[in-house]
Amino acid sequence: MSKIIKRGLFHIFGGISIVVAALYLPRLALLISVCVATLIFLSFELMRFRVSVVNRWFLSNFSSLLREEETSRFTGTSYMLVASLIAFLTFDRDIAILALSFLAVGDAMGTIVGTLIGKRRLLRKTLEGDLACLLSCTVIGLIFYYIGFGVPLLTILAGAVSAAIIEAIGLPINDNLTIPIIAGLIMTLIPIYP
Repeated sequence: MSKIIKRGLFHIFGGISIVVAALYLPRLALLISVCVATLIFLSFELMRFRVSVVNRWFLSNFSSLLREEETSRFTGTSYMLVASLIAFLTFDRDIAILALSFLAVGDAMGTIVGTLIGKRRLLRKTLEGDLACLLSCTVIGLIFYYIGFGVPLLTILAGAVSAAIIEAIGLPINDNLTIPIIAGLIMTLIPIYP
């Protein structure tokens, strides 16, 4: 299995596991769990930067899931955990779940499709990857809408489009942080009712 697909699947399942926890845990238990996981993971990341033996062990075991720059910088997982904590502290539960789902599924599918079959460059990514991200975000949003989430359909679609745009433009801040925060803000500030 290619490194891109492995990393994408890890990204999807990691993000969706946070979403599943949010669906079943009470708010306080969820916040405590995400906060503890974030602190543990960030502490480990800081330790591996300072202790070369720890970093070598980490790289030898997880290099197939890492981008080149993550060997000496925070991993996408750290940004995803921080974004999750911010989202659940800031947004309504359903908005936070949608925003994190857009990140987990849309960003991963955009990267997989864009890297493997993307041909047409658009901004900093490929058109094919951008469309895969948009389609994935839209589908995951529709799934949540039809299972009864309390977010209007047009609001969900605005969040899906904003997540795809953030993924496409490639801001200098890691998109594991920017996608859920900006999509969550859009859905919170612009509630579009039918």
